[in-house]
Amino acid sequence: MATHAIKDAPIQRRQRIGVDIPVILTTVLESMEATIADLSEQGALIKGCAVPAGARVQIDYLGQTIYAQCRWGEVDRMGVQFVYPLAEGPLFERLQVARAAGMPRDTVIAFPQTRVLFGRRAH
Repeated sequence: MATHAIKDAPIQRRQRIGVDIPVILTTVLESMEATIADLSEQGALIKGCAVPAGARVQIDYLGQTIYAQCRWGEVDRMGVQFVYPLAEGPLFERLQVARAAGMPRDTVIAFPQTRVLFGRRAH
């Protein structure tokens, strides 16, 4: 992985799509279960864990491994930017299905649940 590839790159925003995708997030020290709450080709909002801004992580989903860097983190969620934009694989397919369904951002696809926004930034 290039040392400065993400740090020096400007953040390019594309519409994030609301999803509910369970993943395994791995750092150099540990692996943990997490959930991707919204997704685009460039990055994701991950809930259920957090690492410090700048930390590099590996996201595993159905045999696909995606490398990313944490751009910001809170107690139980974080935003990550992918090292390489999603263009293929199971996670990209889930994104395409969600986008084709035209679901609003706060709609979850696989596992309906109540979204609690108290104390959180509503996007």
